[in-house]
Amino acid sequence: MATKNFTLDTIGQPHYYKSSLKPAALILPGSLLLYGCLKPVINGIPKLDNKIMNDIQQRYPGFHTNAADYLMWAPSASVYAMDAFHVKTAHNFREHLIIEAGSALITGGIGYGMRLISRSIDVYKTDNTKFPSGHTANAFRGAEIVHQELKTAHPVLSYSGYVVATSVGMLRIYSKEHLLSEVLAGAGLGILSTKLTYWIFNRVR
Repeated sequence: MATKNFTLDTIGQPHYYKSSLKPAALILPGSLLLYGCLKPVINGIPKLDNKIMNDIQQRYPGFHTNAADYLMWAPSASVYAMDAFHVKTAHNFREHLIIEAGSALITGGIGYGMRLISRSIDVYKTDNTKFPSGHTANAFRGAEIVHQELKTAHPVLSYSGYVVATSVGMLRIYSKEHLLSEVLAGAGLGILSTKLTYWIFNRVR
């Protein structure tokens, strides 16, 4: 049974926030992460990666942009913009700082470990890219924070961060910086890490 924790929203009004980590909410991000991790054992995954990369190299050989370097921070930054404009969110400014730092540490720590492991596996080194996509992981980490903060008060707007995060993933592919499996794994990592951060935060509090 889900527990409820008492806190204050950004305009100082008391409300409750559910701290349960529902298994159903982990299916999609877990599947995205698992897809990338299964690349060494499922031949179809690297074949699809290579096909997409070859198509992009042929159709957009000169395309490259650094926009993802900045866009990946947009979802996280929007949370503080909401604080500044007193938009009702699930937590207050101080709590946002803690959640942001915690999710960044978890995402970065797990991502670093995955890169250490994957760099010794041949199938991850064929295109001179890195597994998983750090930009995508960071973007989806922030997008999940936006979703968690707005899903009660503004359910439709809560998904806006995912639009930006998806754009980041696509830009990484079109810029030839990452393969599809690396982007999907990064998305799954970012979402799962943030969900875990919220669960830990509310359990500890």
